[in-house]
Amino acid sequence: MTDPLYGHRAKIGLVIPSNNTVIEPELWAMRPAGVTVHGNRILAKGNTPEGIVEMEKSASRAVAELKHGRMSVIVYACLATSLVKGPGWTREVERRIAADAGCPATTAATATLEALRALGVRRVAIASPYPDQIQALLPGYIAEFGLDLVSTRNLGINNSLELWKIPGIEVRAFARAVDVPQAEALCIVATDLPTVGEIAKLESELGKPVVTTNQAILWKALALAGIGEPIHGFGILLSQSREAMQ
Repeated sequence: MTDPLYGHRAKIGLVIPSNNTVIEPELWAMRPAGVTVHGNRILAKGNTPEGIVEMEKSASRAVAELKHGRMSVIVYACLATSLVKGPGWTREVERRIAADAGCPATTAATATLEALRALGVRRVAIASPYPDQIQALLPGYIAEFGLDLVSTRNLGINNSLELWKIPGIEVRAFARAVDVPQAEALCIVATDLPTVGEIAKLESELGKPVVTTNQAILWKALALAGIGEPIHGFGILLSQSREAMQ
């Protein structure tokens, strides 16, 4: 019996900061059979607003290269860029990537916030690894989407290359400390913080949905690709059927 072709159902393209070695293994761990994940990197210039603006200038090159692989969906996979450049940029970059690549596009920020909305969440607690300069931009961005940020804390990590080294048990303890009773869901943002093994554990401990940026990226990308069956083991969000979003 011949194995199915790689990516015969969908190929997900990612535009990723060059330091990020977490998002690809996390998406590979969660993806359904027949879906492949393909990252292209943009050179990180430091975990500051100025560095993020400089990094984003390489995005068009990364998208053009992904286009040659005929992606089904392309995701700009850095939520911090949306915090720095704002909701207007986020909408525009999605439109521009879709036009340039000829396929649906989304961003880490859009996927995360739409996932919370899809779960009917309004009051949310958010844990992040961001340094203070980036964290300060989070409440305003969340408010733009009509969500009530009832609790938030950040790890204050300036060197993003340190994030992949954080053990899951420490990520889970930090996230638990951010949760408060009035939060309807807990959200862990950023694409380079390891979370995939902690989602179901946190949901069991807290008794509420847990949304992570990488989980939400897969959820949104699969919906854009028309793949809707439930995926179990990685939280309530993926365990529900998705409506096609094309």
